[in-house]
Amino acid sequence: MRRLFLIEDPMLARISTLLAAATLALAATTPARAADTLRIGFMTFVPYSASLLAKQNGWVEEELKKAGHGDVKVTWTQFAGGPPVNEAFASGNLDVAALGDTPALVGHASGIPTRLVGLAYQGGQAQALLVRKDAPYKQVAELKGKKVATLRGGNVHELLVLILQEAGLKLSDVAFINLSLQDMGTALLKGDIEAALAWDPVFTRLESEGQARVLRDGKGLKNNLNPIVASQTLVEKHPAYLQAYLRAIARGAQALQDDPDGSAKALAPTFGLTPEQTLIAFSRSQWLPPVNDDVRAELKRSVGFLLENRLVRNTFDVDAFIDLSAAPKP
Repeated sequence: MRRLFLIEDPMLARISTLLAAATLALAATTPARAADTLRIGFMTFVPYSASLLAKQNGWVEEELKKAGHGDVKVTWTQFAGGPPVNEAFASGNLDVAALGDTPALVGHASGIPTRLVGLAYQGGQAQALLVRKDAPYKQVAELKGKKVATLRGGNVHELLVLILQEAGLKLSDVAFINLSLQDMGTALLKGDIEAALAWDPVFTRLESEGQARVLRDGKGLKNNLNPIVASQTLVEKHPAYLQAYLRAIARGAQALQDDPDGSAKALAPTFGLTPEQTLIAFSRSQWLPPVNDDVRAELKRSVGFLLENRLVRNTFDVDAFIDLSAAPKP
């Protein structure tokens, strides 16, 4: 049976080395940054729907103009995941982005000068441990000794550990397979693995098309938080730019709430889902939730998980990492 020793993972070791090197370089010399630019990172996944709508509709530019900063140039850079977002922050090439809680915490623990300025999303039910529709497994405990896949080092990694613990299992009790989202979906349908802890769009697509079913989702275990992270420079020197971005994202969240059908039609092609499937994904989502005591407690628990599994070497004060001074007022 395969055991997981994260300290020996060459991919994670390389990411850690790159982040450390980039952080040292940043401390020595930060690239010149024009004061009239706002550099935004984004991803084309359901949790980033509010920012995707803001991008499509030009709302960041509108909010900057309303605030008297119409000359500010807005640039959007697409990323495939959290680690490259961290590298962009570390090299001084990014001002603000939403990303998963695990990479957000790993980046800050690695010394990148970032601040958590809000939450873009939470959705505990939007990540789930799936088995094939015709699989014999009815309970998580039945997966002992079976091949179970998810993304090593992602927030789904922690969720998998929590799901197994709830069933009386440890990660070492299953044959853990590290796969990307698309690869785990393919592997599950081919029978190369018995279960996959997946997220959208693969989760919704496989379930809605009757190809897979849920053994356990993240509800009550992990909320699938997606923090909005900004550079310390943006927070301290250009708070008006950050406020404009946050107001634009709030408009996106309001559109998702007020017009889910229209929002689904607008974003479905981006996700590779039908509008109907996108609405299912929306139903599992909460946009711009408050950073309350429960959120802070979950983030602190996640830092403990990262330390225990040697994904980070240094702990830090989560409350000091959080800076809500730019949050739009109700």
